[in-house]
Amino acid sequence: MSRVITSSRIPSSRVERTAGFGGLALKLGLNLAKSATKDIGRGQVPSLRSMMLSPNNFEDIANSLAHMRGAAMKLGQLMSMDDTELLPPEFVATLARLRANGYAMPPKQLRLVLNENWGLDWCKQFSSFDVRPFAAASIGQVHRGVLLDGRKVAIKVQFPNIKKSIKNDVNNLRLMARFSGILPKELDFEHYLEICQERLVAETNYSREAKYLQTFDDLAQSETCIVVPNVVADFSTPEILMMSFEEGYEFDTMDHFAPLEREHIAHLLVTWTIREIFEFQLVQTDPNFANFRYDTQAKQLKLLDFGATVVLPKSVVKTYETLLQHVLDNDQDGVSATLVKEKLMPEKLPHEVSNLLENVISTGLSELHEHDFFSFSDSKVFELFNARTVQEFAKVAPPSLIPAELLLVQRKLLGLVFLLRKLGVALPLKQILKDQMISVMRP
Repeated sequence: MSRVITSSRIPSSRVERTAGFGGLALKLGLNLAKSATKDIGRGQVPSLRSMMLSPNNFEDIANSLAHMRGAAMKLGQLMSMDDTELLPPEFVATLARLRANGYAMPPKQLRLVLNENWGLDWCKQFSSFDVRPFAAASIGQVHRGVLLDGRKVAIKVQFPNIKKSIKNDVNNLRLMARFSGILPKELDFEHYLEICQERLVAETNYSREAKYLQTFDDLAQSETCIVVPNVVADFSTPEILMMSFEEGYEFDTMDHFAPLEREHIAHLLVTWTIREIFEFQLVQTDPNFANFRYDTQAKQLKLLDFGATVVLPKSVVKTYETLLQHVLDNDQDGVSATLVKEKLMPEKLPHEVSNLLENVISTGLSELHEHDFFSFSDSKVFELFNARTVQEFAKVAPPSLIPAELLLVQRKLLGLVFLLRKLGVALPLKQILKDQMISVMRP
């Protein structure tokens, strides 16, 4: 929690934010001109995509998204979760710092937000309030404080006018994506932007998040190793969310965790996710690693952020029930048929894509059923995903075919897989799935 976070004024008006995107475009344009000049000087034909994918551009994009915050930074965070070689690994590594390390508001902006929500005498309610945030992300920043009654609290303070800026940010991101050529042509970026905009608007409502935080706190009471912060309702507003402060190590590095602790964390993550989908039918869909902490002393997993929570329709739950049953039955044809039935894949596929899909399913099922432990670090399934294969899938499986809730849960599951790979664990996955399914399906 000792990380020093640099402050930078949030551009809050539409004009300021559009100018910010314009400034990024200008920087990229100058970088492109320099790269093109060098290529021509070497007798090479300049390539827009190769020029865009340069270290200087990576840094300029990451820095601009961090300064802008809001929808711009959120999209950068999501792209930083990529583990498929769809984006250059150097770009992903540069964006990774957006997941936990953003810029904070200067004290003047912070004070204005606090005064508007709590009144001018709010400081009299605290025995201490650290004006330096210990975390800053896309929508807000988090401060540590101690109330007069001794309670240690974490205070999420939303950046000013972020909700109003989202639509304009998305429009600017749309233009930047088309200009840059970084994303594959086959990717249905438009649909993803629409869903991103809808979810961001929902995430800016801290009263909504407080409701789900309380709900998950109630649900976690039956788990000794899962902890959700308590809402401090008297200090929570649509722009400020106060909760109990929870100790624990972040997941930005695994150096804090011994091998057995990593296995314990992985087991908790998998079993809790299963319960979210099938038992609670309520899923926190943001896969950001910064949403988790682990207390090595208490051996507890701390869940911290519920802004991206969605209620699952029964149809989506049923889809996952059917898919999971076919997986547990080692039924490759059943898995494929369900993907087609639920319009997750077209009925007719190009030969190359069909073979690739069958290879992915058969490899995954073989590793799950032929071994007691499934290794997330050594699985050959992940070797089948690279820029080319992902683009092939994108051609035949546009996200617009997928219901928004299903797409959001897929984002959660992919993020979970990336985290399990980061943990480098092998789990008795088939037995975990069987045990959990029996538990959640029990009347």
